Amino acid sequence: MFLNLLLENAGTDTANKAGTGTSWWIYVVLIVLVIAMLVIPAITNKRRMKEYDQMINNVHVGDTIRTIGGVVGRVTKITEKDGQRTFILETGAKNAKTTMEFDMRAVGEVLHTTHVESMPKETKKESEKENEKVDEKNNEQSEEQIATEPSTEESLKASGYPKKSSTKKSKK
Repeated sequence: MFLNLLLENAGTDTANKAGTGTSWWIYVVLIVLVIAMLVIPAITNKRRMKEYDQMINNVHVGDTIRTIGGVVGRVTKITEKDGQRTFILETGAKNAKTTMEFDMRAVGEVLHTTHVESMPKETKKESEKENEKVDEKNNEQSEEQIATEPSTEESLKASGYPKKSSTKKSKK
């Protein structure tokens, strides 16, 4: 409908050839649209960055997070060196833990938080119970994973490595 209005006015201007001053508002509309296309994404991006900064500032030791690279683990230490905040992430099964150091901007999502200072007392108790359940579940899963994974020696024996030579020497 708006486009039809623009085309009608443009057609009447060229047909009359006397009213060249009435087509100026088309340029105004185009300029307003271009400005809107530049300003609206900037506003939403600013809001998104504010939420992300708040999430990063609320990361505490003991939280379970996923990095932007997809690594999932538990934060064991947060340090700050020369204005750079980093954290040490512990990941892996119970007996095969691995620690890695990441920049705080590598946090993609907080999956589970253990920080309960700002919560009401009822919520704190519920959160603590929930934390215990999650810890028990994670321990059970890692124990199951260790139990189901065969050792390297067992998998080599099962595959028949080293293979014995099956060629027979002929008698002369």
